[in-house]
Amino acid sequence: MNPHYHWVTELLELLTFLVIGPVLGIIIAYRAWRQRANINRKRCAIRCIASGGTAILLFAFAKWIDADIRTPLYFVQLACVLVCFLLLGVCVGYGFSVLLGAWRWHNATRLK
Repeated sequence: MNPHYHWVTELLELLTFLVIGPVLGIIIAYRAWRQRANINRKRCAIRCIASGGTAILLFAFAKWIDADIRTPLYFVQLACVLVCFLLLGVCVGYGFSVLLGAWRWHNATRLK
């Protein structure tokens, strides 16, 4: 890849991190908000931990690759970073679902 087009990959990373990942998290959180009583906190917690752990491992792998932009290995590194940012959005969405379920459980069990 020509280093003069480095701004394209940076733009793609910023778009994924600041727009697509948060929108994915908001969609997951909104779906949990609308389901009210049907939130399975254990399943959401497992999904949150799995997606967060996978995102951390992918980010560490991308950092370990440390490829130059002129090599084909850079595309592997870019793909790892983009999937990592998407998984972080999923982790935040399911984390909000877990917190929402705990908050509803707390409001249902407190003394009046």
